[in-house]
Amino acid sequence: MQDTTTVDRLRTVLADVTYPAAKDHLTDHASRNNGDEDTVHALRSVPDGVYGSFDEVLGAVAIDESRDA
Repeated sequence: MQDTTTVDRLRTVLADVTYPAAKDHLTDHASRNNGDEDTVHALRSVPDGVYGSFDEVLGAVAIDESRDA
C-alpha cells in the first residue's frame, strides 16, 4: 500500500520550499520540518525529478483527504 497524505499536511511541511526543487530536496525538507512519517513516505513515492511548483508536487503525491488532518 502506498503512503498517503493530505493537502494540508503537505502544504505545511513544504511551506518554505524554493522551487524548482528536486525530489530529494522535498523529502529532506519535509523531514526537517517535522513531517509525519506518512507524508515523508508519500513524497519518497513520487517519481524522481525536479518539481517547478507546489501544484506539480501535489499532482504527483498520493492524497487521501479522508485522513485526519
